[in-house]
Amino acid sequence: MADRHTHPEARLMTMRRLPLLLGATVFLAVAVFSCSKPSPPPTPAPTTTAANTAPTTAPGTTTGRVRRPPPPRDSMTKLRAVFVAQVMKQIAGHENEAAERVFKNVQVLKGLTAAELVHKMDHDYAASLSWNCTNCHRFAPQGDFASDTSADKRRARFMQQMTNDLNQVQLPKLYPKDTPHVGCVTCHRGYNEPLDSALIPERGKPGGPPVLPPRNP
Repeated sequence: MADRHTHPEARLMTMRRLPLLLGATVFLAVAVFSCSKPSPPPTPAPTTTAANTAPTTAPGTTTGRVRRPPPPRDSMTKLRAVFVAQVMKQIAGHENEAAERVFKNVQVLKGLTAAELVHKMDHDYAASLSWNCTNCHRFAPQGDFASDTSADKRRARFMQQMTNDLNQVQLPKLYPKDTPHVGCVTCHRGYNEPLDSALIPERGKPGGPPVLPPRNP
């Protein structure tokens, strides 16, 4: 074995290379640690909830508006009965007089008696839309049925004029004999907004129009 003291040049060379060896060792250790470090778990995809997947269009409709179900008919009937009784009490003794003479601001429904007008409002208008008297007569609780403040009342007046035109002018042109008639319920069927045609039951089925009687030749 050679004596280490006899080679000072080799000893000096080894001491000079020691820092390089240490640096290389540290670099390799860092590289190995970085390669063996587990990758972070993937970010989970956003979950889908019922809130953001609920359809914006009501089934069977094309307007994108969700139809509001009408209130129970029995509750509306009871509420209207209060106003009907109030009005009939006020016109007691004048029930058979012309409606435009007994009531104020009658513009379209002329030719009816006062009692007929009240019952038409109750049975035709309110029942067909499942409404209460105060939907059109906003000041009914104060006894003012003549006010035109409500836009719904003005709209109902226009609808009645349209119905009159259909019954008195247009339908007789199509059916000179046994002329059919339309009313509020023909389109509304208990809803504020008329039902889409796809939702109307077939003629003769529950909720649908009645079966027409045979037409005379």
